[in-house]
Amino acid sequence: MTKTAIYTRQSQDKDGDAAGVDRQEEACRKLVDAKDLGPVTLFSDNDKSASNGKARPEFERLVSAIEAGTITAVVVFHLDRLTRTIRDLTRIIEAGKKHRVNIACVHGVSLDLGDPTGVAVATILTAIAAMEVQHKGTRQKAANRQRAEKGIAFWSRRPFGYDRDDNGVFVVEAEAEAIRDGADRVLAGDTLTAVAKSWNDAGLRTSAVSKATGEAGKWGVTQVRRVLLNPRNSGRLIYNGDDLGEGQWPAIVSPEKLDRLEQFLTDPRRRTAPDDLNAKYLLSGMLKCGKCGKPMFASPMRAKGIEWMVYRCYGGYCMARHMHRVDEVVQGVILARLALPDATAALIPRDDLEPLRKQAIDLRERRDTLAALLADGLMSAKAVREQSGKLSTQLLEVEGRISQAGNSGPLRDLIEAGDIAERWGQTPVSDQRKIVRSLVDVTILPAGKGVRFTPEQVQIEWKTA
Repeated sequence: MTKTAIYTRQSQDKDGDAAGVDRQEEACRKLVDAKDLGPVTLFSDNDKSASNGKARPEFERLVSAIEAGTITAVVVFHLDRLTRTIRDLTRIIEAGKKHRVNIACVHGVSLDLGDPTGVAVATILTAIAAMEVQHKGTRQKAANRQRAEKGIAFWSRRPFGYDRDDNGVFVVEAEAEAIRDGADRVLAGDTLTAVAKSWNDAGLRTSAVSKATGEAGKWGVTQVRRVLLNPRNSGRLIYNGDDLGEGQWPAIVSPEKLDRLEQFLTDPRRRTAPDDLNAKYLLSGMLKCGKCGKPMFASPMRAKGIEWMVYRCYGGYCMARHMHRVDEVVQGVILARLALPDATAALIPRDDLEPLRKQAIDLRERRDTLAALLADGLMSAKAVREQSGKLSTQLLEVEGRISQAGNSGPLRDLIEAGDIAERWGQTPVSDQRKIVRSLVDVTILPAGKGVRFTPEQVQIEWKTA
C-alpha cells in the first residue's frame, strides 16, 4: 500500500458537484509530483465541516491508516482542510509521532509531526483556525441580528406564503389565501387535519424540499400548525425568540387574528383527539420553551442524510432539544418519584371537583367576555391580551387539578405495579401523557448555541407535594 495520502475536504457542497474537493485534489497531486512522493491514496470528505464535531468518515480512516503506519506523509491544500480543532490535531499528532509523519501543504508550511517544532507550529496554526471559526460565527450572528433589528427578512428556506426577488419580499397570493382560509376555518371550529387535507387536495406543498426525492412535502397537522402560528404572517420579526417589531414585508393576517389563533391552538382544553389517543410522542405540546414560554412540539430534524426527532419551539423559534434525551430525563424523574413509599398519598389528588369545575366555567366566561369588550371598543387589544393571559393562566391551573383527578386511574395502576419501570413500558403513550400532564410541568431551559445537552436543561416542577 502507498505511504502517501492526499486528504481533501470542504464544509458545504451547495451545488452537489464536488468541485471544491476536485480542485483541492488537483493542486495536491501537482505538489506530490513536484516532491516526487510517488503513488498516493485519496481520502476525501465532501460536504463535511471540521469544526462542528460531527464525524468525518474519511478523516477517521486516515487516522487509522496513520496509526497503523501505512501512511507516513499527508498532502493537503491547507492545514485547515485537515483539522480546525485542537482535539482532532492531537489525534493526528499522537497517531503520527512514532512514524514521524509529515504534513505537506499546498498553501502554508510543511510540518514534521516527529519534531517538537513541527508539532508546536501545527498547534499554533490550528488554534488560529479554531479562533477564526469562532470569529466567523460571532460576525455572522452579529450581522443576522443587525439585519433583524432593521426589519430585513432573511431565511435559508423560503417560508410558505412569501418569496423574494431583487425588489424585496412579496406575498405569494395563492399560499397567502390558503393561510387566511385556514386561520378562519380553525377559529370557526374546523380541525387542522381538515385544513391539511384541503391544502394537499388543492396541490399546495410545503416549502421544504426533500434532498432524497427533490420534491416538496405534503401537509400534515404539525406543518399546518407551524405555519398558522408563525408571527411572520402578521408582519412581525422574531429573532432568537425576541420580538423585534415590524418587519419590512406585508402581513398576511392581522396581529389580532394571530393572537386569537395562538390562544385557541394552545388552549389546554383543546384536544386534537380524545385524551391524546392519537398522540405519538410523550411530551409533544406539553413542554414549554424556557425563553418565550410557548409550547414545544415533536418535529423531525435532518442533516447529512440522517434524521432524528426533536422537541422544537414554534412560538419564538427559540430552540430544539433531542427528543430521546428529554424523554429519558422526564421518565427517569417521574418513575423514581413513583417508586417512593408515599407516592399514593402524595400524588393521588383528593380535590372536590365540583367547586373546581364551577371556577373553570367562571374563568372561561370572564375570558370570553373580553372579546365582546374589544369588539365594542371598550377595551384596547393590548389590555385584552394582558387580561386574557392572566385568566388563561388561572384557568390552566384549575384545569390541571381537574385533569389530575381524571387521570388518577392510570397513575394509581402504575404506582401499585410490582415493577413500575416495566409497567411504564407497557403503558400506552396516551396514558403516559395523562400521567405526565397530571404530575409535572416541564420547561426546557435555554443553554446557548453549541452547548451540549445536559439533564439540568430540563426543568421539572411537580404539581403536587
